[in-house]
Amino acid sequence: MAKEENLLILKMLQDGTITAEQASELLSAVDVSTKRVDTPPAPPVPTGAIPMPPQYADGTLPPIPPMPPEFDIDDEDDPGSVSDLPSKDSDTLSRARAKIAAARERVAGVQEQLSAAEEKLDHAEKSGEGENAPWDTVADALKDVPGARSIADALRGIDPRRIAATARRQARRIGRQVRTSIGDLTIDLSINLEAMQGEPEIAAPREATAAVPAGGTLRVKNTLGNIEAIGADVPEARVAGVLKVWAADRAAAEDLASQIQLTVENGADGPTVSVTHPARTRRASLDLKVFVPSGQPPFKISLMSPSGDVSARSIKNAAVVLATQSGDARAMEIAGDVAADTASGDIAVEGVLGSVSVGTASGDIEAVRLSGATFRASTQSGDVRLSDGTVPTVNVETVSGDLFLAHLSGRTARARTVSGDITATEVSFDSEAAFDTVSGTLEFAPKSPVKSSTIKLSAVSGDIEARLPRDTDATLDLSSKGGDVEATLYPAPASEGGVSGATEKVIRASGMVSVAEKLGAGTSPTRINIGTVSGDITVTQARE
Repeated sequence: MAKEENLLILKMLQDGTITAEQASELLSAVDVSTKRVDTPPAPPVPTGAIPMPPQYADGTLPPIPPMPPEFDIDDEDDPGSVSDLPSKDSDTLSRARAKIAAARERVAGVQEQLSAAEEKLDHAEKSGEGENAPWDTVADALKDVPGARSIADALRGIDPRRIAATARRQARRIGRQVRTSIGDLTIDLSINLEAMQGEPEIAAPREATAAVPAGGTLRVKNTLGNIEAIGADVPEARVAGVLKVWAADRAAAEDLASQIQLTVENGADGPTVSVTHPARTRRASLDLKVFVPSGQPPFKISLMSPSGDVSARSIKNAAVVLATQSGDARAMEIAGDVAADTASGDIAVEGVLGSVSVGTASGDIEAVRLSGATFRASTQSGDVRLSDGTVPTVNVETVSGDLFLAHLSGRTARARTVSGDITATEVSFDSEAAFDTVSGTLEFAPKSPVKSSTIKLSAVSGDIEARLPRDTDATLDLSSKGGDVEATLYPAPASEGGVSGATEKVIRASGMVSVAEKLGAGTSPTRINIGTVSGDITVTQARE
């Protein structure tokens, strides 16, 4: 029994139901009780003659001293009797037993609370929530468990969808940083390798010219370096570069250099300038510059390099095609259509007066100041940025990259991504705009006013946020199958007192939601459709 009581006291101390001082007192009390119970009997008095003091040698017994009155054992009602003496050990033991009994009751209460919490979690699992039970259900199950109240409070209000969206955005941000770092590393590595090789054994010029027919195509292929096309005041196309060869000695360098040449082949639709060299050529590079005539009829320029960068700038009356595997593609100040394609490189387009069609697998795409008829972009894991332009038709698609549209005007737009985010701010499309994502977030903030178009914003598990101008005149449709919907609107125009706040309308709903509201006068054919499956929708209309 004493061992069980000691274990119970130690358990109470560990759970924090009693203090260390109280535990010490209880242990002492139990120890005293054990000693009183377990004290062995006095050894028996040995038989035989008992030696007596000399003064009682004659066999007389010593006199018995009188008993003090307060120890009178004959009067059972006397409060001073031995049976009624106060016992310190007895009182301590009684208090200890009382505390132990109270502790046992407390432990029993905790066991009941734990059982109740377990029943709530079992109910959540059986109701179909299972491992995806809402945090509020878990918090409700833990609220009465001693020591778990702070955990329960922390769990309330947690939104797993927002946490997942934030995690995805952070992962994509880290991915972009890694890609940038790899690009910087590649540049540094190339520079360092060239520095390690030292000065080339031979640096020899290479040059070729080609006449481009009206409406024809000039093709330039280079497997040993970069290609840059530049508009110039020349009568025909001129291709030039400096061949660099590293070798063990000059004789070996001269032998390899003699086998690397620029060749021109004239085809039915135009010339092809190529760099010819032996297979598996090592320790040789040849960057080319292509000077394109500016004053002749429109034609096409095609630049192709497996691992080098390809670029074109300041070209008039010519369509440009850029193709590379691991290099970057760049087109600047082009008066004509531009098409660019890479596998892992980035694409940059700026100041193009023509249609643009670009695509890459893992690189980023950035387009600025466009004025062509169409812009089409596609990427697998890279981001797409389009800004500061007037493009009648925009079509952008990506799988895991983010899409950014800003300060853009046009007639129709379509932007789609699977797990990436879409951000469209200060945009205006006269006919139709459709932006949709599966698990990413979508942010939409059009230019003012929105009066004559159809806008569709949709997501599956992602959240949608729309910020509408004050002068918006449209029908707003909001729908969700399992998310939260919140909107702050001003149905009446400013001239009817909307600015004062008297006509402000706030909508809050959850679950299966379908809302239709008139914004402004409500006479415009413009419709704004915003829908999600399990994501949240937030719509805010400017007060002024």
